[in-house]
Amino acid sequence: MQPVFQGERVSIAGNIAGVHQTRAPKGGNSGAGALLLARHRDATRIVLLGYDCQYSKDGTRHWHADHRKGLGNCQSLPKFGGQFKEAAWQLAGVEVINASRETALDLWPRVPLEEALEER
Repeated sequence: MQPVFQGERVSIAGNIAGVHQTRAPKGGNSGAGALLLARHRDATRIVLLGYDCQYSKDGTRHWHADHRKGLGNCQSLPKFGGQFKEAAWQLAGVEVINASRETALDLWPRVPLEEALEER
């Protein structure tokens, strides 16, 4: 038996059964969209993890094998920089920390994950 996800499901699309349509800004890519959704939901602090925003040295585009034919394999990566810059101004007043191990995203301070998760 497959486990069933019990958490809230949200999408910008309004025609998916069992999924709440959000009015949060889109962001242009899923990472920027997640940041803007957190802001839309009144987050005041966001810790980024896995926002590498670059192809690996061997050219792979994901931590897993490429998606099957018909699904995207990060063709829009060159647009990510501009999309995150656009999102950054919408995140004014939100503390954003990039705790990704490897990243090309340089818009927010880089902090090791352990430090980012310490109590303030």
